[in-house]
Amino acid sequence: MARLSIVDSLPRPIAYVLGGGASYGAVQVGHLRALAETDITPDFVVGTSVGSLNGAVVAENPGIAHDRLVAWWANMNRQAVFGNVFGTALNLATGKASAVPNTGLRAVIESAMDARTFEELAIPHTAVTTDFSTGEAVPISEGDLVSALLASAAIPLVFPPVHRGDQVLVDGGIVANVPISIAAQQGAATIVVLDCGFTVMAPQQEDTATGRLLRTAAIMAAQQVRRDLKTVEDRVVLYLPGPWPMRGRPDDFRASTENASTTYGLTMTWLHGLKVVGAGRYGAAPSDMLIKPKPAP
Repeated sequence: MARLSIVDSLPRPIAYVLGGGASYGAVQVGHLRALAETDITPDFVVGTSVGSLNGAVVAENPGIAHDRLVAWWANMNRQAVFGNVFGTALNLATGKASAVPNTGLRAVIESAMDARTFEELAIPHTAVTTDFSTGEAVPISEGDLVSALLASAAIPLVFPPVHRGDQVLVDGGIVANVPISIAAQQGAATIVVLDCGFTVMAPQQEDTATGRLLRTAAIMAAQQVRRDLKTVEDRVVLYLPGPWPMRGRPDDFRASTENASTTYGLTMTWLHGLKVVGAGRYGAAPSDMLIKPKPAP
């Protein structure tokens, strides 16, 4: 482990913020390896969708999280998470509330960790969900862990919503795909952002109906990130790099190992060249590539 000189200049508490992006979440495995090897450790974790899943593994045992995630992602595939094509088509044709049940996703989640409640985690973790009735972000950090992670990743129409108490919860990415402001509200002085790059998919994917739908979601997510970044200008924000633009669809897991490896190399190079001289954002957000400010008149 090569401790960096910047570590001591990062104000505590340090939060890891892990964004959503389905299979693109593999890039966070590369991020986490680089952070572990440079001794930038979190005091708490906040995650949305797949980021909440990766984040829970980190929060359960930060010391071995990377090794567990490598093994977990190596076994991840579309069939395990999303089920079979025939079943998906049948559910949609018969008017089901979602394309697939969340039984496969539940099994995937339960295989990743031993903890079943937030209270069993070694450090605090917040899974961000969306209240489907009010449209408000609902951060969950106590009680049943698996149902919270299922809710955080419950993409509307794809997975069924999750009922928790009197709330109907769906994917947190609808309102906070990269939950930077939530980490700030919880007191983070340094925010380390592990973005999946969902906002900058390769352009050729936009030529299909699915591609256009994904592009729409990406634009909404990019706007959320830009809004959040304006609220944390008084914090140290480390926006880790990645292999942008992302290749392949976010439901295709075949490039997961490559994405993690590439991200690790990019992040190590970036961290070793980083100098922190006070509050502000360090590093470019993927949303910067999607939404560019208009030139001054």
